[in-house]
Amino acid sequence: MQELQRLEQQLLYGCRLANVQQVVNQAGDLLSLCQRLLPLEHCNRLLCLPVQWQDSHHRVTILLAAGCDDKRRQEIEAIVRQQGAVAVFQLALEAELREVLAQLQLQGPTIDIHPHPGSEPGDTTEQSHAEAPDLAATGAAEEASPAVAMADKILMQALSQGASDIHVEPQENELVVRLRQDGVLQKTYSGLPKQMIPAITSRFKIMAELDIAERRLPQDGRIRRRFQGRTVDFRVSSLPSRHGEKICLRLLDQSTVQLGLDQLITNEAVRASIQEMGTRPYGMVLVTGPTGSGKSTTLYALLSLLNKPGVNISTVEDPVEYTLPGITQTQVNREKGLDFATALRAFMRQDPDVLLVGETRDQETAKIAIEAALTGHLVLTTLHCNDAPSAIVRLQEMGIEPFMVAASLLGVVSQRLLRRVCPACAVPYRPHPEDLGRVGLMASEDTELRFYRACVSPPGAPGCNQCGGSGYRGRVGVYEVLPVGEEIAAAVARG
Repeated sequence: MQELQRLEQQLLYGCRLANVQQVVNQAGDLLSLCQRLLPLEHCNRLLCLPVQWQDSHHRVTILLAAGCDDKRRQEIEAIVRQQGAVAVFQLALEAELREVLAQLQLQGPTIDIHPHPGSEPGDTTEQSHAEAPDLAATGAAEEASPAVAMADKILMQALSQGASDIHVEPQENELVVRLRQDGVLQKTYSGLPKQMIPAITSRFKIMAELDIAERRLPQDGRIRRRFQGRTVDFRVSSLPSRHGEKICLRLLDQSTVQLGLDQLITNEAVRASIQEMGTRPYGMVLVTGPTGSGKSTTLYALLSLLNKPGVNISTVEDPVEYTLPGITQTQVNREKGLDFATALRAFMRQDPDVLLVGETRDQETAKIAIEAALTGHLVLTTLHCNDAPSAIVRLQEMGIEPFMVAASLLGVVSQRLLRRVCPACAVPYRPHPEDLGRVGLMASEDTELRFYRACVSPPGAPGCNQCGGSGYRGRVGVYEVLPVGEEIAAAVARG
């Protein structure tokens, strides 16, 4: 039967089709070849199988199911090219390929580290059950191609320096890599040859399970790796640009979720006020601040405080940044109609105690969140505004009635992250009286206070070993807390 099908396909495509079983019998260790060039999860998805490697020409022969489109062929070529090899295709019957792939799957089960392209963006279900590969091991492997080694080196350097974001930016004549450290972008690699642009961008897209054949549309994905004994997630975004695809990665270190409020907030009065608002049985707490100001970390610290067996906690986020055991976390999927408001309505039928809304963006979401707070639930959410009092005005601008805001709002926390002066190279100095006045201090009151400024090294000069000459190391949170008591609630209700 298969011989007849092979003859029909050969007449249809005008070329000879390989006998898959014969080719496999003559081939060597197919599992090793797959592991090196084209993992079995890719082979199953793309209906292909590498069967022969020519070391002298760096060429690999790949069996491809007859009838596959050009997009699938291009994706296979890109994956193989990223490993420093050239793909030569030979058509075969799809049924024979599937049979052999099923046999290989039984011989050597593989662990799927990333979600397939068919899964929802940011879905970490598969990743959470798989052991993430170690960055140091994959980067140091002898068979690793230059692109693989360079990509792992970039990730390891970002983690070692405590960066929050990685920018891989193609330029006209080079590839530039910048790291955001302590809130400031710093050039880390420059002058990388432009020939490396397709290989490195493809490597990051493969790690994030993005479609490497699609270069005209933005894509979002996720990478999970282990580094120095801890698991780290990278939120990946690709963006088409004039000279190639720009890759931006946001580092999501799971260890930061374990930080409590006592480690985040040093001021006892502020910490006590936030804890008091976050442990109320019902009401709404707003956290405001610009992007990257630590709002998510503060909210997760509050959730960790509330996360007990007797409390049902549900969150809706865009995307889910950190995984918290014992908490139901839902990711927004607007393409399928799952937005913040839809998820909130569904949560109300799940017998919740505490709800976290990643961001209150519109009137519908704000109204449902306030209704949830008024019906006996504790709601934690974020809002974009400049300071704590502006949050109340922002809700009213969204069309929320003042009396509903007054009845539901427990308090507002506004926060920023400021760079901390490096303690190893800080320089003592005496501020100008006008500078002291701007922060509420008088010149006569500073006798017991010591002030330090950053020691910034000029370009090219050897700098401090701790901060690299930037003068700053780490960041510290600055908080403004507005508890809504009876007087403020009455004033809000009056409008």
